[in-house]
Amino acid sequence: MQIQLPLWSDETEFNYPSSLATSAFSHDLVNPRSEREALEDRYADLLEETDEFNRKSVSYQGNKGEFVHSWIKYKEGFSAQLVENLLQKFGVKPGQNVLEPFSGSATTLLIAKALGINATGIEILPLCHLAWEAKSRVFEYNLAELQEIYQSMVETTSVETGKAFPHLVITKSAFSFETGQAIMFYSQWFESLNVSHAAKVLCKLILTGILEEVSYTRKDGQYLRWDYRAEKVQERNEIRVMQGKTPMDRLDKGRLPSVKEALLKSFASIIQDIRKLQAFPFQPSQQQLIIGSSLEILPTLAADQFDCVITSPPYCNRYDYTRTYALELAFLGCGEESIRTLRQNQLACTVESRPKLEALAAYYATMGQQTRYSQITNVIQNNAALKEIKKALQVRWERGEINNKGILTMVEGYFTELTFIFAEVFRLCRSGAHIAFVNDNVRYGGEVIPVDLLTTNLAEQLGFEPIKIYVLTQRKGNSSQQMKKFGREALRKSVIVWRKP
Repeated sequence: MQIQLPLWSDETEFNYPSSLATSAFSHDLVNPRSEREALEDRYADLLEETDEFNRKSVSYQGNKGEFVHSWIKYKEGFSAQLVENLLQKFGVKPGQNVLEPFSGSATTLLIAKALGINATGIEILPLCHLAWEAKSRVFEYNLAELQEIYQSMVETTSVETGKAFPHLVITKSAFSFETGQAIMFYSQWFESLNVSHAAKVLCKLILTGILEEVSYTRKDGQYLRWDYRAEKVQERNEIRVMQGKTPMDRLDKGRLPSVKEALLKSFASIIQDIRKLQAFPFQPSQQQLIIGSSLEILPTLAADQFDCVITSPPYCNRYDYTRTYALELAFLGCGEESIRTLRQNQLACTVESRPKLEALAAYYATMGQQTRYSQITNVIQNNAALKEIKKALQVRWERGEINNKGILTMVEGYFTELTFIFAEVFRLCRSGAHIAFVNDNVRYGGEVIPVDLLTTNLAEQLGFEPIKIYVLTQRKGNSSQQMKKFGREALRKSVIVWRKP
């Protein structure tokens, strides 16, 4: 696979005036927008701008420096503080049960563990399961054993192993030869140690967690950015120059630490975290992280068992986690076929996503739930705002204002699949349970998609009671390409709260 160049970067943020409404759903009024405006009128009283939640708390930023949560860099996760605030706001007590259908780096499960709350998570990425396995063992670690491993590492020098890093096509040339060899050396070295299984799991997580730091790559939204020193960048720029084109933007990560240097730094920090945490044991409780897709796992769980749901699914923003975390997935043994399978099984959030309705119909049929399947699809197919959005995007594609038709399939698939998730969450929750759903609104081809309002409307049609849409004071900005064509439009970032009556 070739280097992933940004189609746009929608991470730019602006501080806008405090208007909560979206003023222009369709740039230049190209498309009807009455159904989206109707949603805004319907839920206007729920919109509440607040400083209680901010960009830092709804992203990985809030976990930097937090015990355990910062053991691995997972940019898409929300913060421990957000989870704790919501659990307190909803009055969830020790012994009650929380569900997280998109667990990511397991922040919700960890906070639940700390508070004595039972929790069930679901996550499709193997990286996240390794993170949970290591983090959840925090009270099992023998500090003397870990200190001994650290000291042995100080005295160890890596040598060539003859075994190459298991690259995917997309990750080739991410490391210098020496770095790649050092990664494989320490992988084998950790495995050969005569230490506990828990210690080996932690060592594997630490090595996985420093891959980006020692590489020529940097995670940047929907793609990996590449340092100018990477072989593939140099080759690509040579070709571009020969073709009379401008070289790719130059990224310079500066001095890269050695594998040993990065390992020692991370290991020392984690030992310090463990030492502090073991002085304050958590209350007894049970947590589990189930591997797989929520679309398949949720329908198999028993009804009426959860008191709260806190989740932040992948956003409708084209970000492909199988690319963002390609280095880590490759290291953990995911080959090209596994990556393709993961890419299609994750929630529809990329332009490569294929429709899952036919597969879902067959899956619900195997459980004898054809009527339930029909009820859910009826909600999707009869939602007026979703119909309006689909038609608007089709018009923008025909006008040449959307650069990839896969966006149309992605948007339809995204809300279709989320509706199935919401329907199952409703079935699984007890009466009175609160659901917190963190998401961003998006914009394609000058058409604003009010994710917060649309998902609330779908959830209401499934039986939920809309409670509140907390709007972050810091709005999400648009990409430079969007602004150049359609002007700047502030997009809400929201924490959406529903309740099962």
